[in-house]
Amino acid sequence: MLHPFMGIQDWDRIGMSVESSAKTLQRIAYVDRQLMRIEAGHVVARPEYEIKGALARLSSQDAEHHEQFRNRVKQLRMSTVAFDKCPDVSLNELMQTVLNSETTLCLLTALFEVIKPAQIAAIHAYQGKAQPLVDEPTLQIMKHQLIDREEQMDWGREALAHIRLTASEQEKDQAQRWKMYLEQLFAAAGGITGWEERAALDPALRITTKPFAMPQSSTRDSRFQTEVVKFQSIPLPDNAEGRFMTMMLSRYFEMSPAEGIAYVHVTTEGKPWSFYRDTARHMWDEVRHSWFGEAALRVKGYDVYQYANWTGWYDMTAQLFEGTEAYSHLTIAIEKAAMKYPPGKREEWEFCRDVVKDPLMTTFQDFDWADEVVHAGFGQRWMIEDVHGGDARAAQEEAERTVKKRTVYMEAQGEVTKNKLAGSLGGY
Repeated sequence: MLHPFMGIQDWDRIGMSVESSAKTLQRIAYVDRQLMRIEAGHVVARPEYEIKGALARLSSQDAEHHEQFRNRVKQLRMSTVAFDKCPDVSLNELMQTVLNSETTLCLLTALFEVIKPAQIAAIHAYQGKAQPLVDEPTLQIMKHQLIDREEQMDWGREALAHIRLTASEQEKDQAQRWKMYLEQLFAAAGGITGWEERAALDPALRITTKPFAMPQSSTRDSRFQTEVVKFQSIPLPDNAEGRFMTMMLSRYFEMSPAEGIAYVHVTTEGKPWSFYRDTARHMWDEVRHSWFGEAALRVKGYDVYQYANWTGWYDMTAQLFEGTEAYSHLTIAIEKAAMKYPPGKREEWEFCRDVVKDPLMTTFQDFDWADEVVHAGFGQRWMIEDVHGGDARAAQEEAERTVKKRTVYMEAQGEVTKNKLAGSLGGY
């Protein structure tokens, strides 16, 4: 005889009520949403290049985890209005404190030694308590989420070990005190699930934190030189070889647009949840594009640190654009315009396939084109429809204004750069 219920075990467990299940999922998902924002903010704030890119991936993954639970909780009779509210002020204090992590070591310690392990433990606790027949949809979601979450932990442990290699004893001590403080805040919240006994915070462990603020200029680690004006220090020939090199570098330099989207994501308030999910995905896509370019350059033997890394997109986002202008510039002025043919994204792909005949960049440009179609859709949704009420002409006019503002800004930055170069050469 076959085992009943397709082999599902513990089918006679009483389990949790619908209300208890929904409220517990709300708490786990609330932490995911806060992690999405924390990781997006620190994409810009952290200078270490590999960590910067990884945080964008984590942010998008955590947004998807939140989305999955959000959809499931609607099926458990909790409205999205109720779901979107903060479930616990103590849990909120904890997550706001994590946002304020001052160093990369403190941030990674918070994420991978406190918050994410606690989320995994909370999911296992939920699995052990849920009725496996009635709540199978949730358990199926959790089963697949745990793959992502454990992979995050594997990377996080490796990243922590790498950062600790060069950390001073003072920095290590600071991170350890940070961890103890966050664990106390966790105890005050009753843990992720709220099932644990709450403990009062020891005043002696309290740390006064400086509120997190997005940097005004992009950050890079010491391996990089940077420049605000794209390609200013990189002379390239006006031929197919030069164009191909420009294309590889352009993809590589998309870390700066990713940082610009992180700025939009963190600083934009009052949008529907789907805006933050979309911008988390958009940010991660731009990091992937940056990695396309880096991979293409590395495969051909180039030293990726020999080229001044472009930071101009983030700098003008933080310093120049106001309100909706930054996202308008990206999605309407750049990405929507890239749908035209020729030149556009299709022609770039054809150039790699037919002229240069480079198989790897052909694949990269093929998927870059596909992603840009998605991003043009984000522009349609969040700029044309949401901001401009469906008025495509008004959206285009705003985009054109941002192009003019960018031109003036970059011309001014070019003069600043020339003056700095002259100063470094003894006033010449």
